[in-house]
Amino acid sequence: FMQWMVISAHKSNYPNPVHFQSGDLVDVGIKDGDFPGWIWVTTLDRNQGWAPIQYLRMEANGKSAVATQSYSAQELDTKIGKVLRLHGELNGWGWVENEDHAFGWVPMDSIQPINKL
Repeated sequence: FMQWMVISAHKSNYPNPVHFQSGDLVDVGIKDGDFPGWIWVTTLDRNQGWAPIQYLRMEANGKSAVATQSYSAQELDTKIGKVLRLHGELNGWGWVENEDHAFGWVPMDSIQPINKL
């Protein structure tokens, strides 16, 4: 996995991140205007948060969707200068791991690759 450096700190605004398993039914709401590809969902336990549209199969009613894979909206709080490992990228966000082996999402524009010599 390539190493990335935090160039602008990120702090999550969602202390109780939404999550679902493949096959779960969720209610869907608005699409994110800042980050295309994300949609507001409400899970069966009434938790709410952003989820990638690619992980959902919309139902005919347009108000609900079935999860096609498991997902967690866990974000990672970061500090400038910290090194992260990038495990995946989706819709402008990266799934990263920090030096304490904690995982979460961060905006891709808050990190940059570390050039290896």
